[in-house]
Amino acid sequence: MIKKILIVDNSIHKKCDRCSQFHRHFNPKTSVIHSADRALPKNVEAYSHIILTGSADSVDELSKVYARLRPFILRVKKAGIPMLGICYGFQAIAAALSDVENIDHYQHPEIGWTKIYVTKQSILFKDMPKSFYAIENHTSSVRNLPEELIKTAESQRRYIQAFEHKTEPIYGVQFHPEATSYSGLRAVALRLKHRAPLSWFTGTTKPASFNPEIPEKIIRNFYNTAKQKPS
Repeated sequence: MIKKILIVDNSIHKKCDRCSQFHRHFNPKTSVIHSADRALPKNVEAYSHIILTGSADSVDELSKVYARLRPFILRVKKAGIPMLGICYGFQAIAAALSDVENIDHYQHPEIGWTKIYVTKQSILFKDMPKSFYAIENHTSSVRNLPEELIKTAESQRRYIQAFEHKTEPIYGVQFHPEATSYSGLRAVALRLKHRAPLSWFTGTTKPASFNPEIPEKIIRNFYNTAKQKPS
């Protein structure tokens, strides 16, 4: 039996209407579970890979979404199933393996196009440039990583942008590798409409060198090679 890729949709306002962007240029077999209104599976062995999406929620002690995610993340780690956290999912993994105190809220927002710098070789960045632009839309960030996670990328502001686990196939990116140019424009416009401070923006206009297929390769690398242990 061919195992499915599980996408854990952490959106809280409406179910993920962009989950197809995780595989828009190829067609793996996937299953989507909305974590806000459905229990997460006990049997994670049924899946080949697991993706934790972004969310407008916050990773903190009051979050019902995070309360469901934390034990799920620990089950996935124990089972050795490849897992990728994106934005909120990135923060949730870091918190689950340490503490929610390592998550800063409204301290270091990054919105718009951000230049990402690869700081350590990683399976996620195989055959990718050492720097590239990606789209971000987050008002929380990871202050410190637990000892078992290694930073593999940072932003112009020196904030943690990616990690991998030292021994398990667990990965995370703060930015959105699945996002298109339209997604970036929409995120910036919405934040500007709600009068977000200009200091929160890393780029309100699309850089000429932005190519959404570059960060999207991270997802393809995860699907294709994450069964390996981190390098």
